[in-house]
Amino acid sequence: MLNKILMTTACVFASSTAVFAQGFSGAELSIEYSDVTDVEDLGSIIYSGSAEVELLYGVSAAGDFTIYNFEVDRGNLSNLTGHLSYSINSVTTLGIFFGRDNTDGEDSGMFGGEIAYDFGVGEAQAYFGSADDPLAREVTLYGAAVDYDFGSGFGFEANYDGFTGDDFSASAFEVGGYYELQQGLRLGATIGTLTQEDVAETSETFFALKASIAVGQNGGTTFGPRGVYEVFKANIDAVAVP
Repeated sequence: MLNKILMTTACVFASSTAVFAQGFSGAELSIEYSDVTDVEDLGSIIYSGSAEVELLYGVSAAGDFTIYNFEVDRGNLSNLTGHLSYSINSVTTLGIFFGRDNTDGEDSGMFGGEIAYDFGVGEAQAYFGSADDPLAREVTLYGAAVDYDFGSGFGFEANYDGFTGDDFSASAFEVGGYYELQQGLRLGATIGTLTQEDVAETSETFFALKASIAVGQNGGTTFGPRGVYEVFKANIDAVAVP
């Protein structure tokens, strides 16, 4: 598993040069390995690529493509998210997101709004929208994230993703740290809790190892992937997938 992470990180680093040459205002490539701590063979490797381009002053368009490779056999799971955003000033950006989760050819859509705020030594984000879960139930999708730079390459991150429907809900909260090299390569680790409430409430602890690289004049993209699989990325076996 470690060899896969190291090899993919090297590919991410090499590919960034080609992305930067295309003149995007920002781009990012990442890999993440997640696993629950108390159940064997329920981990995942997640590959994600994002790119953003400025259409006109203050207005940008971006896209994210994510592949979820789970250790249990759940077929082909992927996500495509688009963003349209407007920077109302140098620190605040408003946006809308839209996209689809794909499960072996079965699509479920989503749509919502998002905001990002740059407070100098870090950034905070939040989003809210509507989506379908893997059982084709309509859900309310929401989340928040914060990134804080301690200096000398070290930083802190916290992420919360969740959704809720009629008499059911699920959420994932994780915290951790990272080290970022001057070339834009970031290595990090987080630990979190996945909580699901349907007939009864269940909770599992998970951890994640992450590697990413951001390029371009904006140092990556403003927003990231959205969707219900961002909640279940550590344990897709927590939800029934058709």
